[in-house]
Amino acid sequence: MEKISGMGKETSEISDHIKLHIENGKILSLKTHRVSKSVEEHIKEAVGLILDRLTYPTLVPTLYTIIKELAINACKANQKRVFFEERGYSMLNPSEYAKGVREYREMFSEEMSNEFGIKAKKKGYYCLINFKYNDDGIIIEVINNTPIAKEEEKSIRERLEKGMMYDDIAQFYIDNADTSEGAGLGLALILIMLKGEGIDPNFFRIIIGEDSTIARLEIPLSEKFISQRDSN
Repeated sequence: MEKISGMGKETSEISDHIKLHIENGKILSLKTHRVSKSVEEHIKEAVGLILDRLTYPTLVPTLYTIIKELAINACKANQKRVFFEERGYSMLNPSEYAKGVREYREMFSEEMSNEFGIKAKKKGYYCLINFKYNDDGIIIEVINNTPIAKEEEKSIRERLEKGMMYDDIAQFYIDNADTSEGAGLGLALILIMLKGEGIDPNFFRIIIGEDSTIARLEIPLSEKFISQRDSN
C-alpha cells in the first residue's frame, strides 16, 4: 500500500476477498465482502497513509473506528440479504422482515459471517470503501450494493437523530446501557466521535438509493473544501 502516492491506475487482488484500486494517488478504493482482520489492517493502513500525507495523523484512530463500523454494517447488510433470500423472506413485508431479522441476529456468529461473506461475493454483493482526498479535504464513502428495507431506514434515521443529541460518549453509554438496539448504536456513536474531533456531524450522511446504500463522511481541511452535501 506504499504505492498510494504513485500515478496512473493500479488494481491489486490482495486476497480472495480484498481488491485494492489506486488512481493518481488521489483516489483509493478497497472492495471486500466481509470485514476480516486483514481488511481491518488495510483500512487502518490506508487511513494512516492518507492522513500522514495530509499531515493530520491525530485523526487516524477516529477515522479508522468510523470506517470499520460502517464497513461492518455494510457487509452485514449484504449478508442479511443473502440470509433472507435463502429463507424466502421478503424485506418488503414487515412481519417477514421482523422474523428474518430476529432469526439472523439469533444465529449470527463469526463462522456465519465468513460463510455468508463468501455467499455474498458469489451473488455479486460487496462493500466498497472509497477514499478521495487532496489538500482541501477528504471524502470517504462506504457503499453496499443492496437496497434497504423501510423499517431499517426508519431505524437508521432514529439512530442518527439520537447521536445528534449527545456530545459525550460516556453519557451516551450510560443513557443507552439497556437498549436492545445493540450494534445499531454505532451510527449514533459516529456522530459523537466527529463532534469530539471538532468535525461538524452534518458532514456525515446516509444516502439510500433503490439498489445501494452510501455512508459518506467528508472531512474539510481548508476553507476551499467543496462539500457534496448539496448534490444528493
